[in-house]
Amino acid sequence: MRILLAILVFVGVVYGQTPKPCLAPYVWEAKVIQYDISKQFEMRSRMAYDARNQRIRVVDKVNLEDKKDNFATLFLYQEGKEYKLNMKTKECKVIDLTRPFRPVRVPNNATFYGETTIGSLAAEGAGVIVQLWGGQTEHGRYAGSWTLRGCGPVSEVYFSNKTGVVRTDFFDITAGILDPDIFIPPKECM
Repeated sequence: MRILLAILVFVGVVYGQTPKPCLAPYVWEAKVIQYDISKQFEMRSRMAYDARNQRIRVVDKVNLEDKKDNFATLFLYQEGKEYKLNMKTKECKVIDLTRPFRPVRVPNNATFYGETTIGSLAAEGAGVIVQLWGGQTEHGRYAGSWTLRGCGPVSEVYFSNKTGVVRTDFFDITAGILDPDIFIPPKECM
């Protein structure tokens, strides 16, 4: 009986040590760099993200081959609309969103790949511990890293036959939205 009890305790301890997907913040702002090497596409932007209301605003500088543009794009998934304002020409396109909202988070069915340190833990403030997760979702195959403390996104790589391989890196994340009016469509789009 004691052996059975010991085995049950051991299994419980081992199972309890298996990391569970962390819960990423629902509302934040960050700097973002997104790459799609196959399309020679690079976008540097400032992103406001609101998972609760399924809306994203991106103000970016796009480098596509040798062409450069600046855009302010508002994705309102609950309304099914995308507002894309060219910051130079002030021309606005309103597009029906056909793709679903894709949360920036560790999916519940994610596979834990391990923990690692970005930088160094040899000196205070010189590094950060991240968890690596990956797997398959309805949007495609993915792998990503999230901070151990706070579950902030660090990087994501998504692959689907529709989009190809897209890598996104997140920097300078702050909790909350500084100006909630950024989720109002631009007047040039009305």
